[in-house]
Amino acid sequence: MLLRTRSFVLALPLAAALAFASAGCSGTAGTEPIAASPEGATTRAPVAQNAHGPLKVMGDALGDVPLTASQRAAVESLATDAENRHAAARAAHKDLALAIAGQVQAGAIDRAALQPKIDAVVAAMKAAQPGDRAGLEQLHAILTPDQRTAFVDAVRARMSQHKGAGAMREHHGLKQWATDLGLSDEQRSQIKDGLKQHFQAKMAAGHEGAPWGEAKEHGHAVMEAFKGDRFVMNEVAPPHDVAQMSQKMTDHLLGIAEVALPILTPQQRTLAAQKLRDRAEAGDEAAPLP
Repeated sequence: MLLRTRSFVLALPLAAALAFASAGCSGTAGTEPIAASPEGATTRAPVAQNAHGPLKVMGDALGDVPLTASQRAAVESLATDAENRHAAARAAHKDLALAIAGQVQAGAIDRAALQPKIDAVVAAMKAAQPGDRAGLEQLHAILTPDQRTAFVDAVRARMSQHKGAGAMREHHGLKQWATDLGLSDEQRSQIKDGLKQHFQAKMAAGHEGAPWGEAKEHGHAVMEAFKGDRFVMNEVAPPHDVAQMSQKMTDHLLGIAEVALPILTPQQRTLAAQKLRDRAEAGDEAAPLP
């Protein structure tokens, strides 16, 4: 638990959390799926190789699914549309991440100053969600029943691999953070104790933790329904309030930062801020999908 909370303290992956929170936050009217009829030869090759985040995972998973030429062209078109839809969200995520980096360097989180940037992220995600939900329904219609099952199995396999690899990267990455920032044993102990008190106070006040479980359950329901003959997003995953879910996650993550920042030295905060800026410039944050 300490490793995970320390990663939030030092990495502050807020934009990714906001993207994750967007899942299922806006609905579109679904239509009866029309499975594509296989024609000609099929090939296996990843699609959407220039995509980001969950869309890239889905494109890689489709590489395990034999697709006809017409299916592949249709899927690539869907992926291109999705990337274009999320251009504004990626820009908003970057802007928010850079703002957080500035506050990390200054040594204090100013939630009021961040709120307009958080609102911009939420607005961009809301704007993209109807197209995302419709796009997933269109993908369902393009694939045959066997292809849909193969796709879901491939997505789940990749997510499982990423989970294990992510835990390993987190372990080594946290060691690197501690080395780069020069955290002392006393600082680590102070952060641990501070976070324990913070979360106990939140629980005592009746506040729920970050809604990671809700998003996980949502994704499971979508993938399971995707294998069926009928797939309508509004039936599978009713819309959530993206602003409310995002607020829960930002409160959770910024609360952690508020505990940790006073414990870091000015030099450590400067180093941490630069790491955040490097991540933002590299475009590490994931684009949301339904």
